[in-house]
Amino acid sequence: MNNDLDKWSINETLLQSYRSIFISSQAFLLAVGAIVSGKNEVVLFSVAAISLLMIWVIWFPVVRSRHKIVDYYKCSSQLSETNRSQLCSEKEYVHNRKLRTQANQLFDIKTNWRETRFKIDLLIPICFSVIWTVLVIYEIWTAWK
Repeated sequence: MNNDLDKWSINETLLQSYRSIFISSQAFLLAVGAIVSGKNEVVLFSVAAISLLMIWVIWFPVVRSRHKIVDYYKCSSQLSETNRSQLCSEKEYVHNRKLRTQANQLFDIKTNWRETRFKIDLLIPICFSVIWTVLVIYEIWTAWK
């Protein structure tokens, strides 16, 4: 049981680190985009494309998987030995919705999306994406004027 708590602690720390890395990298790239806006469209569009790929191909899937792993170890550490024998593996929990739903019933949780996770792990990437979209649209609009 203590091993699961150790794994929970490690994965929780990794989750927080990943969030910090992604948010700070997006803030940096957005600053670069804002600086080159109106000066170099190719650089702006390139940075915007790279940033949006980072958000939706790297950031969102990595953080989403990591917070599932955090739940897995946090909740599994609280299960009785009988219930633990019914539990799927960590990999199955992350990648198999049906097995995750069954495990969440054992864990007595309805969803892995808590209010804070929803705000940080979904709304912040959406906000960055909207800002990038507005910046690119503004660049296109001013170039056509």
